[in-house]
Amino acid sequence: MTVLKVAIVGCGNISRSHARSYAAAPTEVVGVADIVLAKAEELAGKIGGTAFASATELLAATDPDLVSVTTPPGSHAELAIEILAAGKSVLLEKPPVLSLAEMDAVAAAEHASAGSVYVVFQHRHGSGGLRAASLLADGSLGKPQVAVCETLWFRPVSYFDPEWRGTWVGEGGGPTLGHGIHQIDLLLHLLGPWKSLTATAVRLDRPVEFEDVSMASVIFESGAVATVINSLLSPRELSRIRIDTTGGSLEVNHLYGYSDADWTFHPVPDAARAATLGLDPGVRRTGSSSEVDSGADPWVASAGDDVPSNHEAQLGRLVSDLLAGRTHETTLASTRPTMEFVTALYASALTGTAIRRADLTPEHPFYRALHGDVPQAVIDQTMT
Repeated sequence: MTVLKVAIVGCGNISRSHARSYAAAPTEVVGVADIVLAKAEELAGKIGGTAFASATELLAATDPDLVSVTTPPGSHAELAIEILAAGKSVLLEKPPVLSLAEMDAVAAAEHASAGSVYVVFQHRHGSGGLRAASLLADGSLGKPQVAVCETLWFRPVSYFDPEWRGTWVGEGGGPTLGHGIHQIDLLLHLLGPWKSLTATAVRLDRPVEFEDVSMASVIFESGAVATVINSLLSPRELSRIRIDTTGGSLEVNHLYGYSDADWTFHPVPDAARAATLGLDPGVRRTGSSSEVDSGADPWVASAGDDVPSNHEAQLGRLVSDLLAGRTHETTLASTRPTMEFVTALYASALTGTAIRRADLTPEHPFYRALHGDVPQAVIDQTMT
């Protein structure tokens, strides 16, 4: 193939990011669908393809290679299973599903299908994130020891006006699942498997069934430790990951997407230790440039083209991978640790106990829902 045939199910705000990304790649949009047909017709008028009132109608009338699911999260699993049953591949917006049970149901459908499932976690695909993952994996930046992961965002009360928002059924969870999951996924992608966590989730201000702020202390299998905070109450918005290693401090500060200039690496101030890594102690290195000769500094020396961590970065790569017959790395299976982390955070917050990743079997009470079937009155009492 030289052109990938694509379709979009769900024509709300996030569908525009998919549409723009597909327009920049070798694709043909064969159809779009929304339960509000007028929305589908409006999007089709801009990007091409035929408008349908449901995924069922779209699949019956078109033959896409890949279908983006950009509907509210509560419908993701059902739509993915339907699309897979038609033998088509699926790209799920985050969060991919609302529970580990749904994730396993989609995985079973994928196993029985000619199609595959991919998930939008675009922060894995910016050049800075790719470089950080590579250098941390091969030890060039030292061994990770301490990390901080922050998603400090602001959503006004009016954000929850749509009927499906603010509810377990519609959204599945609060900022932990719907917002902080981006940074959580990138943190896990950089630091590897997590082992256990202890968490708190509170509802301070917003009219929701779940939290508007959550915090977790995490231990990784490598021995590294991290703190994670997610908020929808922070007027000066920030997304940040900082990883302190034996070689220095790696940090990215951004909001909804980073470029190379948003990453910094500060070598250890110990001159002897810095010398073993070819670093100049105390020199601040920003993005792909430095105030001094980079020498053997692995962060500066590995700089290349600046690719922002937006939808276009991941969807362009996905289209390229599928056309070339390569496996796209952000598969459903590769995102399971992220959903396990989110599940454990809610489980820990609502039970007041530490949760190990190994605990999250199908028998665990939070396997089927992030609220663990805890009565809403108890949740309200716990979170307020």
